[in-house]
Amino acid sequence: MTGLVPRDDFKRLQNRMNRLLEEFGISDPEARYMPEIRKIQERMNQLIDDFAVEAPMAAGDVMKPLADVKETDDEVVVAVDLPGMDKGDVEISVAEDLLEIKAERKEEKEEKGEEFYRKERSFSRYERSLQLPAEVKAEEARASLQDGVLTVRLPKVEVTTRKKVKIE
Repeated sequence: MTGLVPRDDFKRLQNRMNRLLEEFGISDPEARYMPEIRKIQERMNQLIDDFAVEAPMAAGDVMKPLADVKETDDEVVVAVDLPGMDKGDVEISVAEDLLEIKAERKEEKEEKGEEFYRKERSFSRYERSLQLPAEVKAEEARASLQDGVLTVRLPKVEVTTRKKVKIE
C-alpha cells in the first residue's frame, strides 16, 4: 500500500528535528551526549530516506486509500478513507462483484501581499479496486461521503434456491 503521508512532510519533520537540536545547543561537538544524539539523528535520517525510496510520492502518484469491507445478510458495506475529497471529486463504479473507486482533487491557492506573491498548486489522486465478497445489485447501490470517509452500501443479489448436488 502506498502511504497517505507525503514524503515532503517527512523531510520537513527531519529539518525541524535538526533545528531543534541546534536550538538546544546540542549541535556543539563537545556536548556530553553528542555521539548518542548523532546516532539517533542519523538513524532517523536513514529511516526517512528509506521511506522516500520505498514509497515515492512524486507528483502524479496514485494513492491507494484504506478500505473496510463488511458483509451482512442483506448487503455489502464498504468504507474508504478519502481525506479532503468532496463528492464531486469521487467516481464510483460497480460491476457484479467488483467495486472501483477513483478520486481526484486539484487545488490552487493564491496569496498576494504588499511585498510578496505566492501561488501554490496541489494534486491528489486515489484509486482502489475491491473484489466484493458477494454479487451485488449495482443499480441499487448508495454512497455517502462524510468527514473524509466514503461509505458505499451495495444490496446483495438474492440467491433464490440452493440445490445440493449429489456425487455419483
